[in-house]
Amino acid sequence: MGTEAIQGIAIDLMKVNDMSVDENVFCNLQNLRLLQLNHVKLGGGYDTAIRQVPSTIVKLKNLEDLSLCGCKGSTSTTLASHLRSWFLPPSPTNLLPLSFHGLDRLTTLSLRDCNLSDDALPRDLGSLRSLTNLELGRNSFRSLPASLSNLLRLTSLKLDDNERIETIPDLPRNLDVLQASNCTSLERLPDISLASRMRLLYIANCPKLIEAPGLDKSKSISHIDMQGCYNISNTLKNIIHKGCFPGLVLPGNEIPALFNYKNEGATISFKLPEFDGRILSGINVCIVCSSHLEKKETKRIRINLTNHTKGFTNTFQTVAINLVKSCEDHLWQGHLSNKVFKLGSEDEVELIVFCGNTMIVKKTGVYLVFEQDEAS
Repeated sequence: MGTEAIQGIAIDLMKVNDMSVDENVFCNLQNLRLLQLNHVKLGGGYDTAIRQVPSTIVKLKNLEDLSLCGCKGSTSTTLASHLRSWFLPPSPTNLLPLSFHGLDRLTTLSLRDCNLSDDALPRDLGSLRSLTNLELGRNSFRSLPASLSNLLRLTSLKLDDNERIETIPDLPRNLDVLQASNCTSLERLPDISLASRMRLLYIANCPKLIEAPGLDKSKSISHIDMQGCYNISNTLKNIIHKGCFPGLVLPGNEIPALFNYKNEGATISFKLPEFDGRILSGINVCIVCSSHLEKKETKRIRINLTNHTKGFTNTFQTVAINLVKSCEDHLWQGHLSNKVFKLGSEDEVELIVFCGNTMIVKKTGVYLVFEQDEAS
């Protein structure tokens, strides 16, 4: 069996320091579909190390999954390598070829922790027409190529731990998940509404973040994690609190003023007003809570809503993703659709929040969402 028959290679040398892989080993692997070289030192000839993945990688026409996580390239400290660097122009990137042209079947590209800086990504990034998953976390970008928005099949974009990134370009319209947590220099997100299918937005611990344009126009987002985003504007806070998001986390130790009903602890009782022709689409439930750090299990929130007027109880349950990693107070907010609870004018209601033993619920609030308010 020749090398042409090989369809997958996976090497992870995270705990190995003295092994390198020669760049020519992949030249004849025309049917290769998966190539994972995580934490691998890419070695060239003459006992030196190259700084770039060989440009011939684009000849792997069947390649679908390329992972170079932890591969930073390396330079030799030998005299020969220093002499060579004097006569050759410096590479514009630490690792990648100048172009991705030819990788038409690539669906997954993982470049986490590759020490990539501005201009390291090829400008034709948007030409990867089959790409669905892109991981660029823990690098040194300040910005990303504008061609990112051309990745029309991209559903998952991971930018976590890019401490220098300040802005993110327009998002691909079919993006489902954006992860940009721990981006400590990030000040502003792109227009979220342009990604009309986005469901999950993770931007925790971005202390300079102020705005998230288009969030009020998004009809698809189900979970938002803004834990540790202490600088978001009051305008953005109001948009969030009035929005019908199934689950979100953001900093805070008080129930927002706009909430109709508030109480200490995990239980709240209230009587609905006369609707006066308005239609109640649902209620937003907000809790002030903190976490037990020693509890590592998945945190779940269960809400029991009892309608004493009509004599029934319904339950709403959600997974509070990443809630809450610190002992500091945060707000969790969720939306309960009235299609399930069928609350009516002047109904007397009791709501109880259960978080098991993983979180402490300190305060609870309820905000009534009417269809007429959503349309305004």
